[in-house]
Amino acid sequence: MALRGRGSLYVSVVATLAALHIVLSYAPPLVGFRRMSIVMEPLEGIIAGPYLGFLAAAIGWIGGRFIRPDAFWIENLFGIAEAVGALGAGFLISRRWYLTAGIYAVLLAAFLVHPLARHIPLWTLWDTYLGFLAVFAAAFLVRRLQGAKLGPPRLVPAVALVAFVAVELDVMVRVFMLIVGGLYQVYPIPIEALPTIFVLGAIQTPLEAAYSVAVATVVGVPVLIGLEKSRILSWPIPQGLRDGHARVED
Repeated sequence: MALRGRGSLYVSVVATLAALHIVLSYAPPLVGFRRMSIVMEPLEGIIAGPYLGFLAAAIGWIGGRFIRPDAFWIENLFGIAEAVGALGAGFLISRRWYLTAGIYAVLLAAFLVHPLARHIPLWTLWDTYLGFLAVFAAAFLVRRLQGAKLGPPRLVPAVALVAFVAVELDVMVRVFMLIVGGLYQVYPIPIEALPTIFVLGAIQTPLEAAYSVAVATVVGVPVLIGLEKSRILSWPIPQGLRDGHARVED
């Protein structure tokens, strides 16, 4: 009975998060090219943990593109970055920051050693470098949550940093797919045009990250506090059900 109840909870949470992800795929982006569903990445990871969060984001990615696909088919493949962002957020909130850092480091290193990297101004990825450093700051703040009474003063900076890491990890996955994965050839994008594209991205992607972090924090913190007060479940769910979670301040 307990196992069946736990399984039903998993299914319900994944279905709810995936449905929200799909709905937000309809909304036009505030700025840039990524869909508004990117704001769900950190929340999926924080609430559902790394693996269920990845599953929810993956279902949301596939469902959103199935219902409203991008005009150019290759664009739909980049949605996998949303699921990886949720995975990274889930590892961070589960205090397995080293896995998020490892994924990030492998993707970044693969890009930097790629022959095309010499054609791209490396400063244009300034926000992704900050995202990598933010992994360690987020890990510190998340660790402070353990055993503490949770309220906005503790949750706001932790959620904001986790959200920033998740969205920037999303960017790093897209860069990896475009350059290392060779998808620039599918468009096709001339090598000579890559510097211009990355310079524009140096302005555009931080703006996307800024509103994603803002939405995830403003919406996410009350939701997390509400879940704690409800005592229905603790987050991230698998860990919360296994060993409990700090209670929120009344």
